[in-house]
Amino acid sequence: MDLLERFRMAQRMMANPFMRRQQFLSSVIGPVQSRIHGNDGEYVMDADWDNLLILDACRYDLFTQICAKLSLDGKLTKFQSRGSSSSEFLLENFGGRSYNDTVYVTANPHEKRVLDDSFYFTDRVWIDGWSDDDGIVPPEVLSERALSVHEEFPNKRQIVHFMQPHTPFIGETQLDIDSRLTGGLRDMMLDESSEMDFGFAWEALQDGEIEDGIFWEAYRDNLIRVLEEAIPLAEELPGKTVITADHGNAIGEWATPFPIPVYFHPSKIRMPVLNTVPWFVPPYSKRKQIVRSGKSGSADISDEAAESGDDTIEERLSALGYVD
Repeated sequence: MDLLERFRMAQRMMANPFMRRQQFLSSVIGPVQSRIHGNDGEYVMDADWDNLLILDACRYDLFTQICAKLSLDGKLTKFQSRGSSSSEFLLENFGGRSYNDTVYVTANPHEKRVLDDSFYFTDRVWIDGWSDDDGIVPPEVLSERALSVHEEFPNKRQIVHFMQPHTPFIGETQLDIDSRLTGGLRDMMLDESSEMDFGFAWEALQDGEIEDGIFWEAYRDNLIRVLEEAIPLAEELPGKTVITADHGNAIGEWATPFPIPVYFHPSKIRMPVLNTVPWFVPPYSKRKQIVRSGKSGSADISDEAAESGDDTIEERLSALGYVD
């Protein structure tokens, strides 16, 4: 993508009121909140785990509801995320650091844009595990890849970053409006053309075009969809597995102390619904024996494709609704 195309993409984004609002929240309200509240988030790499399964955009209260509904076996507590968006979460936890004891399997294209070889091995499943029908990496595809990576690196800590329950909603409850913005983000990473339509589910919710109850039901079912893969994965991976989230979602709550309702998950915003996430530990027995070693000599599974995708990353992130 050349400079002119980037400029035109930015123009299309800023022509949309919802996107302008997201930018205002991140660039104006966020810095003020940071002065007032600071960032009391915890670093996930300092926590005790062998496998970390990250859900994308999962509120703590939603997880609590589904945990009870599904009668999940394990211990659920709260965790304070250091980010209110994926990019902020990744930068705060992994940016500028190297973790030679950890492998990363991800369906989230943000990693390609904001991190630089932070892990011993990275499998970018968002490149070649994509479903055009769903407009995202299905959770079962990511789970299968996570097991394959474990077989190759059994003595490494493993992070598995799902994209659900983030939109698009691919669970039992579907929305009339197209919620598949993730494809634009992926196209951006791969330097492919993307027709970005910024009218999407979150904007419709904000404008009252979708009933709150219907939206929550679709969001809830999307969480159930990913947990149907994450829970069996946690049972199959050896060691202590934790299921958490990079951030939550706001559905009209105020950005305290400002009487400004927030929708989606703009960066740099400090709100309990965005920063308080689940920390769920299923039962486990033996722990992994973690080995720290130098940078792996093996390439990314999708390394060649990923290297060509810097510009496409920007387009797809924008299409997802990220403007930070």
